[in-house]
Amino acid sequence: MSTPTPLNAQLKIRIKTYDIDYIGHVNNAVYINWLEDLRLELFDTHFPIHDFEGMDFGLMIVNTNIHYKQGLYLKDKFVDATLWIDSFDRATCHIKAEFKVDGEIRCTATQRGAFVNPETHRIVRVPQKLRDMLAG
Repeated sequence: MSTPTPLNAQLKIRIKTYDIDYIGHVNNAVYINWLEDLRLELFDTHFPIHDFEGMDFGLMIVNTNIHYKQGLYLKDKFVDATLWIDSFDRATCHIKAEFKVDGEIRCTATQRGAFVNPETHRIVRVPQKLRDMLAG
């Protein structure tokens, strides 16, 4: 995976008993929730809602790919999770994430999000303000 950009979020996630499936590892669907938690953290940190009030766009995830390299177990206790905006196209955002235990990558994920107008649900271009933030 590439190096996280300045537009990133990090969480130390506690693996909970209800995250575990019948085989004894973290259920694959749990990672989707963790990705959502990371995106919320990213927006809270870099895109506070009051900075974007009145804007005519929102991010809608259109694709998620997850590569489960090694299982996570209750005994692992905590997962260090990092998510970052890797790049923008005209109307989409490319997001990457890593889930590590003791510095070892156990899972990676990529997502593609489209910017849409929340009233019309039509795709809009990536706002220049966001492009500028990624550029540094």
